[in-house]
Amino acid sequence: MMEEFYPKAIHRSGPFWKQGYLGHSARTGKGAICHSMEGTLAAAFARLDRPDMVSWTGSVAKDGTVYQHYLLSACCWHAGSEERNTLWAGWEFEGVVGEPLTPEQVDAAIALLTWQAAQEGWEQVALHVTLGEHNWYYPTACPSGRIPWDQIIGGIMAGLITAAEFEAYKGAVGLQQFARDLRDGLIADLVAGKYHVGMKPNLTRVLVLPSGAEVPID
Repeated sequence: MMEEFYPKAIHRSGPFWKQGYLGHSARTGKGAICHSMEGTLAAAFARLDRPDMVSWTGSVAKDGTVYQHYLLSACCWHAGSEERNTLWAGWEFEGVVGEPLTPEQVDAAIALLTWQAAQEGWEQVALHVTLGEHNWYYPTACPSGRIPWDQIIGGIMAGLITAAEFEAYKGAVGLQQFARDLRDGLIADLVAGKYHVGMKPNLTRVLVLPSGAEVPID
């Protein structure tokens, strides 16, 4: 059963009425849109409490603290359209344009999105598939180039597969192809089962590639 609350989050509920649509009480998609808060945590909480038609799943402070406002499955009003809101969760990151995420926010994003990916059973960890930006679907600058996607996607993948499997994949495809796969989110192929781990008669584990080639892990 899917967990609805991130175990490391502080529960800071938003108004109950600021979620859902007629016929859509829960999201039907898998994935997340990352937003720039364009201000402080206190200002964002104040806006969440006002009667604005805006809400989001949770917030990530500059110190890496995660606050969750609604259930993971809730349809929050963050992406600019009912279509996107009924598909993806929305996470707001404290700060403004020109400020990169803090190291603590990057670590928190990796841990949070790894948890969400595991709960929802993402088949891919890739931009435009399970990860998105507000400006791709609505006329806004948000998140203003603040999200270091390569670092976050790599961190998510490293959390979904073992370190040995990750290194074996990298060794099997070569560094240049590995970099391209990391950029495009294709390392999720390993998680989706296109690559699998097998056991040899001598109990040595191997990564079995789609071609049938075997790459030692142990």
